[in-house]
Amino acid sequence: MKPLIGIAGDSFMSEPGRFISAEKEYCNADYIHAVLVNGGVPVVLPHEVLQEDAGSVMSHLDGILFPGGEDVDPHLYGQEPLPECGEYRPEIDASWKQAFDYARSVGLPMLGICRGIQFINVMMGGTLWQDLDEMSKKHFMHLQSGKRSYLTHHVEITPGSYLEHLFGQSVVMTNSMHHQAVKEAAPGLFVNARARDGVIEGLEDHDGKIVAVQWHPEGLLESNPVMNKLFQDLVVRSTAFGEQR
Repeated sequence: MKPLIGIAGDSFMSEPGRFISAEKEYCNADYIHAVLVNGGVPVVLPHEVLQEDAGSVMSHLDGILFPGGEDVDPHLYGQEPLPECGEYRPEIDASWKQAFDYARSVGLPMLGICRGIQFINVMMGGTLWQDLDEMSKKHFMHLQSGKRSYLTHHVEITPGSYLEHLFGQSVVMTNSMHHQAVKEAAPGLFVNARARDGVIEGLEDHDGKIVAVQWHPEGLLESNPVMNKLFQDLVVRSTAFGEQR
């Protein structure tokens, strides 16, 4: 049996056109494709369902992916919003928190991507830079304007980390689409990757349940095929979880 892997959903209000605008529940197609082609069965989790009854839908899952999206509410990590902070959605944070809490309670394997790494870190007690200019005015370009498949900067993998074992190399090239980043890693998480300007690009736990990266590997499956290993690994970890249930 292929593992069922949930993808935490988001929402947006469509623009008025031929029909009146309406709220849409969605996830980017690249996440669905990345899970599917690497052997998993993707299941999009509407945020309203997660808010109301995460356990009922997630009890059938073998793994979960927390994807990209808007900024995380600064109040969740004890800060007031700065002018540089982008849009944040408390209702999305609230529903994802339900999903995260359930996943942690049952030991569900997780993969965090972009907003996902930031959200997981905050949920476990870590903090964020609300904008990278807080950290340094001389950071690299982390919000690229080109295609999502373009490779923008190098990421150095921490020696001996699970991520190094997974990739089989100490340096990878990634895309980059963020203006916030992990500031202090949460207790129970450690840094497994950094950009050469010092920006934290990856986190993992000691139990093999959480792997999270700041870049968007789902957009690099062809331009840098090593990124498939993140999704293959989620499938492997999720399969093992399903077999143990």
